[in-house]
Amino acid sequence: MVVALSLGSPTLFAPMQGIGAAGIRDVIAGLGQPGLICAPFIRITDQRPSAQWISKQVHKTSGTPLSVQLLGCHPEHMALATKVLVDSGADVVDLNLGCPTAKAMKKGVGAGLLGDLNSIARVIASMRAACPARLSVKIRALDSDPQDVMDLALMIQREGADFLTIHPRTQSQGYRGVADWSVVKRVKRCVTIPVVGNGDLWYAADALRLMQSTGVDAIMIGRAILRNPFLFRQFDELRLGASPFVPNGSDIVRYVRQLAEVARSTSKLNRSGPEGALKEHIQFLLRAVPEPARSALRQRTMRAGGISDVVNAIEPLADLQALDLAADGPLRFEMVPQTPSGEVSSDGEPI
Repeated sequence: MVVALSLGSPTLFAPMQGIGAAGIRDVIAGLGQPGLICAPFIRITDQRPSAQWISKQVHKTSGTPLSVQLLGCHPEHMALATKVLVDSGADVVDLNLGCPTAKAMKKGVGAGLLGDLNSIARVIASMRAACPARLSVKIRALDSDPQDVMDLALMIQREGADFLTIHPRTQSQGYRGVADWSVVKRVKRCVTIPVVGNGDLWYAADALRLMQSTGVDAIMIGRAILRNPFLFRQFDELRLGASPFVPNGSDIVRYVRQLAEVARSTSKLNRSGPEGALKEHIQFLLRAVPEPARSALRQRTMRAGGISDVVNAIEPLADLQALDLAADGPLRFEMVPQTPSGEVSSDGEPI
C-alpha cells in the first residue's frame, strides 16, 4: 500500500518547530523506526537565502529518510532552497501550506497562502523543477467550501508533487477543535498520488483506524509521539497483527535519560536552553501519567535546575503503574472524538 512512498514503515514523524532537534529525532527513530523523519520548517523570505546556511539545516544521521520543510512564497528563492536541500542530502523537500499562526497568515505563507491557488502553483512548479528528489506538500482543511480543498489537492497533483499530507483542521481552528477525518478521506479519493493523513492520532489504534477508514497511504504523527515515544513501534506491531508493546515507567525514565544526553551535547535546543528543552519534552510525557502523580512530577521537574536535576526529578516515574501508554488507549487521558469506521463524522459524512 505504501510502495509509491518507498517507506519501510507507513509512519512519518511530523516536523515540530523548536522541539525537533536532530539528536532528539534520532532517539525517537531508534525506538520506533518511522518510515520518514520530517525536520522543522526553514523560513524562506523575500531576501535571497544563503545556500550555506540552508545546507547546514540538513541533519541526517539516523539512517531514516529525511524530509526538510520549507515555508515561503517566493518561487525563485524556494527553488534555490530546494536545490540546496537536495544537494545536501535531503530525501524529500516539503512545502508547508499548513502553518496557521498569526505571523504566517500575515506574511502570506503556510496556511496564509491557501487562498491563492495561482501563487501556490507557481511555488510548486519552481520547486518541482529544482527537485530531482521527492517533493511533497502539507496542507490543512479550508474554511471555505469543502470542494475547495479537493481542488487544491488536484492542483498540487497536477504541478508534480509526489505526495501530499492533509491535516483536517482549518486555519481558523489552528490546533483546537476536532480533526475531521472525513476531509482526509475526500482528499484521498480525489487524487492518485499518495496521501498522508494527520490529526488527533494520540494512540496507535487510532492511527491504524485512520489509515483503514480513509485509505491513506501513510500517517503522520507529531505531538503524540512526544507523549508516547513508542507509538511508531506500537502502530507497526498492530498493523502486522502482533501484540503491541506497552511501555512502563522505567521505559520512559530511560528515554528521558537519552533525551538528557542529547540536551547536554546540544546547547541551542530552544530559547530556554537545554534544561528548558528537556522540561518541555517531559511535560508531554506527563500527559500519560494519572493525577495526582502528574502534578507532583510536573512541579518537581519545573523546579529542577540543571540537566541532572531534571532527570533526578522524573525518576519516581519508574515506580508508577497504570500509565496511559497502551496502543489502544483504554485509559483515554487524551480524548479523541473521531468515530469508528462505518459511523459518521461530526459533519455527517461517512468516513
